[in-house]
Amino acid sequence: MTLDIKIIKRKNYVYLVQLQGSIDTETYTHLENELAEIMGEPTKAIIFDMTGVKYISSIGIKVIIETKKNLEHRYATFTLVNLQPQIKKVLDMMKILPMVDIFDDMPEADKYIDQVIKEEIEKQAI
Repeated sequence: MTLDIKIIKRKNYVYLVQLQGSIDTETYTHLENELAEIMGEPTKAIIFDMTGVKYISSIGIKVIIETKKNLEHRYATFTLVNLQPQIKKVLDMMKILPMVDIFDDMPEADKYIDQVIKEEIEKQAI
């Protein structure tokens, strides 16, 4: 299986990671390598757009969890958008859904991330 990854840098070090294909034992290292490049930046948020993800294995779930934990240590945000029903079902069965912010679409995710960044800026100003 393959995984196409497109990373789009948005404002304020927010990255949109568009995924197409499967996140599994054959593709997870490609995703980890692509994420490593943006983790070196002063990243404020990463959004995984899961519109094109048809399959995710346990190693793919591990990448999601590790990305979220890495960002939490940096006080950054991690979200998932546009989950396909089969992916949502797997994440729900693995009890991952309560751990990750999930949005139905990009405008909803953008609103949330803008609010989080605004709150962080306000904290730093105090």
